[in-house]
Amino acid sequence: MDAHNISDKRRDVRYEILDYAMVYDSGESEPVRCVIVDIGLGGLQLRSRAELSVGGTCLMNIGNLDTSPIRIRGEVRHSQKVKGSELYASGIRFIPESPEERTTVASYVHSVFQRQADLLFP
Repeated sequence: MDAHNISDKRRDVRYEILDYAMVYDSGESEPVRCVIVDIGLGGLQLRSRAELSVGGTCLMNIGNLDTSPIRIRGEVRHSQKVKGSELYASGIRFIPESPEERTTVASYVHSVFQRQADLLFP
């Protein structure tokens, strides 16, 4: 299945980005190197050379230009091969475990929005 054919059931707006992340998939000791391609308050989509464990949880270390990398937990909602590519497209739903983690996610998504707004309206 092509990642672009997935029914979009998101409640939150997504912003296109290209940020780097290290994802620790379902208790694996070695991280999967990923590129985040879009993000919203509910989750993100990324590309990687490895398929992630659908239904499993993961810990993401997301590069952040504004401050140190953020760490957030997520649930892998889908992960499938991108047609004509060696990459996998994976969708992750954020599952913050505290009010502080929710605030971290909101702040990061806001910073992505702000960066895009600054590019469009200098």
